[in-house]
Amino acid sequence: MRRYVHETVVPTPAGKLYRALTDIARWPQWDAELASTEAPASLTRGAAFSLTPRGGPRVRMTVEEASAPASFTDVAHLPLARMRTRHDLLPCAEGTRVRVTIEVAGPLSLLWDRAVARKQAAGSEANTHALARFAEAQP
Repeated sequence: MRRYVHETVVPTPAGKLYRALTDIARWPQWDAELASTEAPASLTRGAAFSLTPRGGPRVRMTVEEASAPASFTDVAHLPLARMRTRHDLLPCAEGTRVRVTIEVAGPLSLLWDRAVARKQAAGSEANTHALARFAEAQP
């Protein structure tokens, strides 16, 4: 299993970040790597949704955890692997410390690590700032 952890501090309150992060239908508005999403009917554990990366195939996803306003975890169901992305929203004096943890496991985890996870991990700081800008612009 491959695991990446990155932390970024943003001035945005955790509650606003959580609302933006769990508004899956609007992810493409702040995540430049996404062409589209199909949001789940609810944020309950196991709720299914999908996303389509720009230039890539549709990916089946599930909600693993949604604990307002502290954390959100989703799982991408890839061929012979699973990629788990967890966002922990930790209030701090400067606003919120956003800890993004990406884990890839399964027989083809090395392939998916090279194809997807490393790129996501490398872009997690920029993505966190984009999420914060989007969250701040919401009423």
